[in-house]
Order: sequence, then C-alpha cells, then structure tokens
Amino acid sequence: MTDFGPLLANPKSLLLGASAQLGVFVAFLGAIALGFTGPEGASIGIIGGADGPTAIFLTTKLAPHLLGPIAIAAYSYMALIPLIQPPLMKLCTTKE
Repeated sequence: MTDFGPLLANPKSLLLGASAQLGVFVAFLGAIALGFTGPEGASIGIIGGADGPTAIFLTTKLAPHLLGPIAIAAYSYMALIPLIQPPLMKLCTTKE
C-alpha cells in the first residue's frame, strides 16, 4: 500500500528511505558493539525506523526490561522532529 508516485517523480528520494533503514542497522550494530544482546539491540535500533507504538510493542516482545528507556527515547525522538526538521529542510532546499 505504498504510494510510489513521489518515488517515480524523484528517484533520488530512494536515497532518503535507504539512509533511514541504514540508520536502523547502524544503531543495532552499535548496540551490539556496546554489549547489548541481539534482542536488546533490535529494540534500540527500531527507534529510528518506526514510530513510538511500534518501538514499544517490539520492546515488550524482545526486551521488556528496557521498556522505560525505549519509550522515553522513542517519544522524545518523535517530539523533537518539529524542531529538527525545519533547519534540515532549509539546508537541503533552495528559496525556489
């Protein structure tokens, strides 16, 4: 049920989606490198690739002992998007 119209109109936007998914794997591998287990790393990595409820659901299944920190991180991340996105959009676009 994905809308491919924007992707077909601007194929470069594929790089944005790919970089977002790359961030999930980088976070997962970083968590593993820091000594977290696989399920804990997956719970940490999903924060960047999913919304808060999805991250919380996955955490309750894989690493319930991390539910508090994951919930705070996931919702803090979502709350900061309106502050982070405008400067990045100005940086990546022109006045036109």
